[in-house]
Amino acid sequence: MNFRARRARPVTLLDMTPLIDVVFQLLIFFLLTSTYVQDSQRSSASVPVELPESSLSASEAPTEVVVVSIDEQGQVFMGDEQVALGDLPLQLTRAAQANPNTIVLLRGDQRVPYGRIGEVMALIRAAGLRVSAVLESGD
Repeated sequence: MNFRARRARPVTLLDMTPLIDVVFQLLIFFLLTSTYVQDSQRSSASVPVELPESSLSASEAPTEVVVVSIDEQGQVFMGDEQVALGDLPLQLTRAAQANPNTIVLLRGDQRVPYGRIGEVMALIRAAGLRVSAVLESGD
C-alpha cells in the first residue's frame, strides 16, 4: 500500500505585467514614429529647393505600343492585319521612324516553334525597336 499523500501540482500563473509593459512600449514607439514622419514630411515640403538642370532631355514623343502576333500556324500579324515575314522589317522601320520610343509587344502562341519567335524578335531588334514578349495558350 502506498500511504504517501498525493501532492497537488502548483497552479501555473502567467504574469501579464511584463507583456503589458512591452505592448505599451511598442504602442508609444509607433505613435511617436508616425508623428515624427508626418512632421518631417510637412517641414520638407515647405523648404524651397532649386533642383539642378539635367543634361539629358526627357523624351518628347510618348511611347507607342505596336502589337505583333504569331498564331499557331506561324502567321505573323501586325495589329489586326496579316503581314508577310519579308514585309515585317519595312513595317517596323516605318513605325520606328514615326516614333523612336515605340515598343513592340510580341504575342506568340505557345504552339509556335521558338525559332519562329526568335526570327521575329531579331527583325524587331534590327529595326531598332524594343521588344516585350508574351506567350499565350492556343486554346
